[in-house]
Amino acid sequence: MKVFVFGGGGDVGEYILKKLAAENHEAVTVAETENRAEELRMMGAANVIVATDHKFVEAMKGCEAVIYVAGANPTAGENKNVLVDKDAVTSAMTEARKQGIERVIYLSPARMDESDESQQTGDKKIPEELIKLDTFTYTIVSASRGVDKPGKGVVSAGNFNREKNAEIPYEDVAAVLVESLSNEATYNKTFELAPGDTPIDEALQKIIKTR
Repeated sequence: MKVFVFGGGGDVGEYILKKLAAENHEAVTVAETENRAEELRMMGAANVIVATDHKFVEAMKGCEAVIYVAGANPTAGENKNVLVDKDAVTSAMTEARKQGIERVIYLSPARMDESDESQQTGDKKIPEELIKLDTFTYTIVSASRGVDKPGKGVVSAGNFNREKNAEIPYEDVAAVLVESLSNEATYNKTFELAPGDTPIDEALQKIIKTR
């Protein structure tokens, strides 16, 4: 599957590129400089478009799915204010619709352990609602705080009472997003992702409740 990764240069994004390549998907992303583009190619991206703004139309051509890491700059992968990200999400989804892309995986900038008030700050949740109202087959994931530690390949997925201070490796978050591409148990579902002891494919099959 040809997959456009929005935020492929970020902490989670880099692992997404590696995982897509390992599973024989064709990963496409964008970078701000040619040097960074080459680094992303070495990580597994099949195609990296060099761009300095949100004009990523060329990168999305021919893609069958989008994995969107919210809160990330699509060119550099660096964190940006979520108010800016809301506009970027809208632009990306509009272009995805024009390109005939049906599958969207969205990693929310709102962590699962944030309070309701915090999750509403900066309109973090608005893009999720826009995606749900569109025609996409979506999967929306809200994860625990990500950390740069080796992935374990085991998680908890579903809807939880917000566990404070839980940490999950970026690698495991990326693995869940990639696994969700073709896992029908995640279609049109919103779920929370936390550290756990269940293998990823099994954890996703257990998702039965949609928020």
